Amino acid sequence: MTPANVLRLQHVYRREYRSLLQYVREASPYAALADRPVRDGVMRIAKEEATAIEAFGEWLEEHRLSLPYLGSFPVGFTDLNFVGIRHLLPKLIAEQKRDLQVLEADVSSFADVVARAAVQRLVDVHQRHLKELESLG
Repeated sequence: MTPANVLRLQHVYRREYRSLLQYVREASPYAALADRPVRDGVMRIAKEEATAIEAFGEWLEEHRLSLPYLGSFPVGFTDLNFVGIRHLLPKLIAEQKRDLQVLEADVSSFADVVARAAVQRLVDVHQRHLKELESLG
């Protein structure tokens, strides 16, 4: 695998691990009683996505590719602490769409079939979760 592909795979891992959905998982969004099923759905989706990202990280390690330094979440996310889940949901859907487009571009950029398949698994998870997020709205 070329050094450029290794860097690209590490970038995918870092970007996914520091996504808005993963931030919200740690940010304690507010939910009134009527909105708790929405919050619970978002948290379930975020946890499933975290599991997929962890599996991608394990794949990297199995292929002797080191995990990158994750750094912090984007500063712009800090305004989203303790806000209502209904306020967050449109932002999560928009971000999920953007993330999906970037991941799909990543898939097509790999000539290596094994790397392409690993990133495609993330695409598949994103597609399913986008539909679920949209249904929560």
